[in-house]
Amino acid sequence: MSNPTSPPRNTIGAKVRGPFGFKKTYNFVLWFIFAGALLGFVLARFMYLNFNQFCPPSRISNGNNAAPGECYYYTNFNQYKIGILLHLGGVLPSGLLAVLQFTPAIRQRFVLFHRINGYAVLLLFLLSTVGALMIARHAFGGGLDVQALVGTLAIMCTVSFVLSYINVKRLQIEQHRAWMLRGWFYAGSIITSRFIFILAALIVSKLGGYYTARSCAQLAYIHKTAAETLAHYPACEVFFNGSNLDAQATVKATMTGGSASEVGAVLGMSFGMGLWVSLALHAIGIEIYLHLTPREAERLRNVSYQRQLEAGMQNPGSAGLVVDRFGDCEPWVSQAKKESDAASSK
Repeated sequence: MSNPTSPPRNTIGAKVRGPFGFKKTYNFVLWFIFAGALLGFVLARFMYLNFNQFCPPSRISNGNNAAPGECYYYTNFNQYKIGILLHLGGVLPSGLLAVLQFTPAIRQRFVLFHRINGYAVLLLFLLSTVGALMIARHAFGGGLDVQALVGTLAIMCTVSFVLSYINVKRLQIEQHRAWMLRGWFYAGSIITSRFIFILAALIVSKLGGYYTARSCAQLAYIHKTAAETLAHYPACEVFFNGSNLDAQATVKATMTGGSASEVGAVLGMSFGMGLWVSLALHAIGIEIYLHLTPREAERLRNVSYQRQLEAGMQNPGSAGLVVDRFGDCEPWVSQAKKESDAASSK
């Protein structure tokens, strides 16, 4: 028998989640984990808005900025510098503002701010996507796996945000929620990928026997002098004597006692794989979450029904991009219609 003087269940949880506008503890926990990870990731990298923090003049990465040698392209080729500046200048503010979009207390109390902030988030993210596409050829080695991944991620995020925007303009709130969550979970795969590709780089270093090619120009940028570069990569002699400015050398991929160029090589080899795995995990994870929250989707669809009805739209409740308009599904019936039919049948 419960003690009548004991506090009700979830009192502590309600006090913690209440100021943020959450009605259910599990939603607050998920928001705290995922929005918190996004916020922490963005704040830790906000200093990169100062380009010299991302690409320090020393040329050698200190482990907190670009991979060794990557800044060769950002400092020597204007199109790549513009791309990285667009990407960093768009994605960091966008990620910060997105956390506010997913905070119910702000969304419910400050509707106009939520709308204006939403436009700002989408515009900044689209600019960052353009920048990412511009630098994909040389980001983390620029392999075909990385280029394909950047393109795939750009398509998935952009399509998700466009569908979310169309649905909110049609007052289809539950679909707006679903596609916005999808888009940001896809984008958030870059955070999870950090753990995966660094772990992969450590495993590759332990196993040994992995090599990749790097341009002699990039290797010279890392090692600073011709003598030091040639000491590691004699094949680059043809680059320094001017007979082959496009020469490349084979670089061992390792983080174990390796040079800066070898660390850059192993990070580049692991990055594409890590991000592909991370994207798959996030894509599966968000679908699981959406399928586990049908009550919230139904509640929001009834909200959509009321708003579309008041706006005089045709097919209220299904005015947006919903499956019963375009797919094989029974027509959706509002809660008000169900209650009316139940009352009339008595």
